[in-house]
Amino acid sequence: MGEKKKILVVDDDPDFVEAVKTVLEAADYDVAIAYDGEECMERLEEGTPDLIVLDVMMPGKDGYEVCKNLKDDPKTVEIPVILLTAVASRVSTSRYTHKMGMETSADDYIAKPVQPEELLQRIRDQLGS
Repeated sequence: MGEKKKILVVDDDPDFVEAVKTVLEAADYDVAIAYDGEECMERLEEGTPDLIVLDVMMPGKDGYEVCKNLKDDPKTVEIPVILLTAVASRVSTSRYTHKMGMETSADDYIAKPVQPEELLQRIRDQLGS
């Protein structure tokens, strides 16, 4: 079967991270975790994941900024990024908008709460598996 695909999950909600990690590991992915944008960039120094699941709303560097940094860097431009956002229902009270998401070069865009099956399907689609 070959080596496990490595997925970096970046979200500031530990419960969400744990739930996603459980789902992905059950699907035989190797999972790395970061709780904010800075930590995400540190994890990338340790090795390149096959895909990044990235939350939009985080303290410090938000997901849009992290995604832009990733797509502007030749070393990470090829890594598929799936942006997660809970903002669809709160756009009016938030500085984030769906349009901003579409303007970033994320490879996919999922609203939270996301069903585990949908997340897995989107990951498989991006990894071509």
